[in-house]
Amino acid sequence: MKRSRIRCERGAAVVTALLVVAMAVTLVATMFAGQKAAIRTVEVQRLRADTVWMQRASVEWARMLLRENARTAPADHLGQRWAAPVNDLPVASVLGKAGAQAFGAAGDMRVDGYIEDAQARFNLNTLVTAAEGGKPPGIRPEGVRVYQQLLAKADLDPSLAALTATAILRSLDAKASSAFALAQPEDLVRIPGYTADGVRKLAPYVVVLPEPTSVNLNTAGPEVLAATIRGLSPGQAAALVSSRDRAWFRDMGDLTNRLKAIAPGSAEQGDILLETRSRYFIAHSRLRNGRATRSLDALILREGIGERYRTSVLWVHEPVMPGIDG
Repeated sequence: MKRSRIRCERGAAVVTALLVVAMAVTLVATMFAGQKAAIRTVEVQRLRADTVWMQRASVEWARMLLRENARTAPADHLGQRWAAPVNDLPVASVLGKAGAQAFGAAGDMRVDGYIEDAQARFNLNTLVTAAEGGKPPGIRPEGVRVYQQLLAKADLDPSLAALTATAILRSLDAKASSAFALAQPEDLVRIPGYTADGVRKLAPYVVVLPEPTSVNLNTAGPEVLAATIRGLSPGQAAALVSSRDRAWFRDMGDLTNRLKAIAPGSAEQGDILLETRSRYFIAHSRLRNGRATRSLDALILREGIGERYRTSVLWVHEPVMPGIDG
C-alpha cells in the first residue's frame, strides 16, 4: 500500500513537471512570436514613416534615367537604359546625402523596379481632341477607329468606342450634371456595355493620361500597332516589331519606308496617332526594408527641350495619391 502511494506521488510529480515544462515552452514561444510580430510592426511602421520621402525614393531613380535619356537621344526605345529594370538599388544612393539624412530608413532600404512607357498603350483620352485656339474639344474619328480594333481584341462590342468617346467628351463639360471622370481603365465598367472580364482583357492595351497623346512606335506591342496603323494585319505587326528589335524607328519617315516592305498593301496613313518620342511614363517600384515591402506606381511627365528637361510626378498609387512635383 505504501509503495503504491509512493508510485502515485512520483507519477503525479512527473506529470506536474511535464506540465510546468510545457507551460514554460508555450510561454517562451509566445514571447518569441510576440517579439517577432513587434519587430515586423516596427519595420512596417518605419517603412511608412515619411510618405513624402517614400514617394521620392520610389520614383527618383526613374526621373533621373528619363531626364538623362531625353538629353542624349532623339527618340525613346526599349534598348535604352531607362527601359532596363533596376534591382537591389540602395535608396540612399537615389535620394542623395541630404535625403538619406532626412529619411532615416534610407540606409537599409533597397528598391527594385522598372519603367513602363505609358505611351506604349492607347490613351483613352485620345478619343477626344483638346480645346485649342478657341475651338471646343470634340470626338476624334481616328481615335475611335483605333479603339474599336482594341475593343474587338478584348471581345467587347466595338460600338462602345463612340459611346466611350461621348462619355469622355461630356466629362469635359463643367456644366454636365452627370460627368463621367475617367481616371483608370478600370473605371470603364461604369459605362453600360462593358464587363469586368472585358476590361481585364483590354487593360494591357489602354491607359488614361491627362491629355490626348500619340502611341510610341518604338515601345508599343503588336496588338496596339495593328490597331493604330491602317491595314496592318497581326502578322505584319509582329514583323514590324521584329524589325524594330533589330533597329529602332528614328522617325515617321522610317516607318513609311519599312511598311513598303512589310505591308505593301497597307492603306494610306492619314491622321496617324504615332510618334517616336514619349512624355508620359509609369515607374513601378518595390521598396524593401528588412522583411517589410511596399509597392508604388507613379505616373511621370517629362517635358522640356535641350538641356532643360524636367520631370513631374502626377500621381502615386499603391499598388497600381495626387503627387509631388519637382
